[in-house]
Amino acid sequence: MSNNKVTVIGSTNWDICLYLPSLPTPGETVGGGDLKSNLGGKGANQAAAAHLAGAETTFISCLGDDGSSADILAQFETLGLPAHGITRIPSTPTGTACIFIDANGENCIGLTAGANSALTPALLDEKSGLLTSADVVALQLEIPMETVLHAATLASAQGQLLILNPAPAQSLPEEIYQHITLLTPNRGELATLTGMPTANATEILAAASALLAKGVSAVVVTLGGEGAMLVTAGGEKHFPAQSADVVDTTAAGDCFNGYLAAHLAAHGMADIEHAITIAIAASAIAVSRPGAVVSLPRAEEVTAQ
Repeated sequence: MSNNKVTVIGSTNWDICLYLPSLPTPGETVGGGDLKSNLGGKGANQAAAAHLAGAETTFISCLGDDGSSADILAQFETLGLPAHGITRIPSTPTGTACIFIDANGENCIGLTAGANSALTPALLDEKSGLLTSADVVALQLEIPMETVLHAATLASAQGQLLILNPAPAQSLPEEIYQHITLLTPNRGELATLTGMPTANATEILAAASALLAKGVSAVVVTLGGEGAMLVTAGGEKHFPAQSADVVDTTAAGDCFNGYLAAHLAAHGMADIEHAITIAIAASAIAVSRPGAVVSLPRAEEVTAQ
């Protein structure tokens, strides 16, 4: 695994971010906000992170034909992220996320899928050459589940390293687990996948081990300010978080996954522990900045830490 090629298959959204003193509770209005809009979506975030980390990155995604899609394509061009994997869907809005961020950087998010729903298995087959040429294939869950399963099956058949970030949290079809090299849930997503408690390290280990029993090769559980835990058949290891002045956690997990994919594309699973350390360092930079893609660091910023 030396080609350093990553293919990310996933969502692109236009993020409408409202920075507030606190997150509203049901029925509450919170004033004093600051409004910003920008490129986002878990797929786009992870593709941008892998690209900035130095991987030769291909992104397969769908946009609508509205004004925000033109802005998004312009940002891809500015980033230097190739757009040949992007499909424009006529008479369809681009996926949109409405994000509230509080003074501590915590957030809550509402999504409308828009054109992301058009990323079907048939469309993926049209782009299959972009998938099968990669060293690492990275997936998330903001596109149709049948497409996620189809992509995982294709990658597994090619012997590719497959990373699945199971976010937003939802259950997975049982047959997908045998195709996953690396599963990267956070604590809540791990609980959703397994139906098991994840309140402490012992419970996290038990839940992650249950996923290994389903056929996953390795699990990395991201724990925010507590770092991350790697669980494999050989045991578990905890990786501490790096200190950061938290401004916005919106793309922290995506930054982690993108950097992880880039490093594994270059060095393989044998270097998973170093990859996790680098991904944690990159995420610490991302949470210190507002926004999603605009918060992602370049590789030289991470190595300079």
